[in-house]
Amino acid sequence: MKIEKGGWLLIFLLGLGLVGYSLHKYGVLDVGSWFGSKTDKAAGPGAKIDPAKPLPASSGKETTQVRVRVNIWVGCVGGLVANGGLDTAPGSIYHDKGLKVSFKIIDDWTDGSAALATNNVDVMLTTADVWAKDQAQFQDKGFAARAFFMVDWSRGADGVIGRQGINNIEGLAGKTVAYAPYTPSHFLLWNGLKSSGLSTEQRNEIFAKAVHTKDGIEPATLFAQQKVDAAVAWDPDMSDAVAKRPGAKKIYDTRIANKLIADVLVVSDRFAATSPQTLVKFAEGWLEGVQFIKAQPARAYTLIGTIKDFNIPADLAKSMLEGVKLSDYADNQAFFGAPGADSDYSNIFKMAQEMYRELRLIKRVSDPESTLDRRYISALSSKFSAAPSEAPIEYKEPPKGAVPIATQRRSIYFEPNSAKMGLDSRAVVDEIGSFMRAYENTVVDIDGNTDSSGTRELNMALSKERADAFKSYLVEKYRFPAT
Repeated sequence: MKIEKGGWLLIFLLGLGLVGYSLHKYGVLDVGSWFGSKTDKAAGPGAKIDPAKPLPASSGKETTQVRVRVNIWVGCVGGLVANGGLDTAPGSIYHDKGLKVSFKIIDDWTDGSAALATNNVDVMLTTADVWAKDQAQFQDKGFAARAFFMVDWSRGADGVIGRQGINNIEGLAGKTVAYAPYTPSHFLLWNGLKSSGLSTEQRNEIFAKAVHTKDGIEPATLFAQQKVDAAVAWDPDMSDAVAKRPGAKKIYDTRIANKLIADVLVVSDRFAATSPQTLVKFAEGWLEGVQFIKAQPARAYTLIGTIKDFNIPADLAKSMLEGVKLSDYADNQAFFGAPGADSDYSNIFKMAQEMYRELRLIKRVSDPESTLDRRYISALSSKFSAAPSEAPIEYKEPPKGAVPIATQRRSIYFEPNSAKMGLDSRAVVDEIGSFMRAYENTVVDIDGNTDSSGTRELNMALSKERADAFKSYLVEKYRFPAT
């Protein structure tokens, strides 16, 4: 076949057009501006927003449609109740706000993050720990998104279970554990082992021998079938598996690690740039859904049970919600904290980044502050109470003979004849403080010591000063109650 001169020109123009289209699509070139029409770069895949600036009244391109990725997890019921189902029902909270919300069930965590990055959803339900991985991987691809809403705390719904004879975290050494990798179950196991007295070699052996599953349900099944020594699972499967295996028990769960697993909503910068006020209404409706569940739980359970494809009957919804703390406005404020201050979100995010760096799944770490946007919650300050809805924890001395969930031995050094901690010791105390923050529902004993030089009276006084210095550091920096 012979191509004439005009044919070569046509092929060249077609190729140039394809290259131009690709560069325009991925935000490298604004081809539209060449022809006198300015495109909205903020809405493109590489859109960036500045959470430090005031929230716009409207972008001028506001949409009323919101597509949300969820998995089959009872924590998202605040949004589902507000919506009247997976799609907005007439007369629902979201319908009355003029929104059209579509919840898309995507159980696979990787598929969920891919849906957000490819613009198949606008908002993604995930956990703060998994978000640390996704955020770093999004950054590598030039895609921007931010956490903006806290959905719930897991309060007993997630845990580690073991066969007879395994009584604490250290008892997992040399055993076979089943868990779903790169999920909250993975983070719960990693964090528990990291905070235990097990050596690095022992922890590595546990992960090397572990049985990996595709979801968080299968580990409980394997455990009930006595195919593994331990498992990381969630309720109701976790409790059912323990009941089916004589002598089995929960080693620890998120009633103890009560500030470790939190669900959050993440929105793409692309959507946030074009529809800021839609996001405010969306967050407001979710919070109103939570209020409805608290005020009329029976009606909420019935509604959840009728949602097709969600597969959580009303009675199961009731039992599952007993292991979850649905977040209200005050919870959101406390979780994200003030700019620049330590917060539970920051603590979880940093610990999860450490885990994923160890696993070599992420190449960089981010300042947690750059990964969130508080403006949508702040915009609702006049509509919801900021008073905490959860009573403070009452600390009680453990019963005699109680087995600690973990025993970690760390040395904290002081200057000679002084209660002043060395700089290296402060780093150790910060690690302990991070653990204590996540495992808030625990009791900590502090013992002070000296060497054998000096009189008994002097050594006793100095020992107490050192214990008090350690305690004061934790109270002042981490705001732990002195009790």
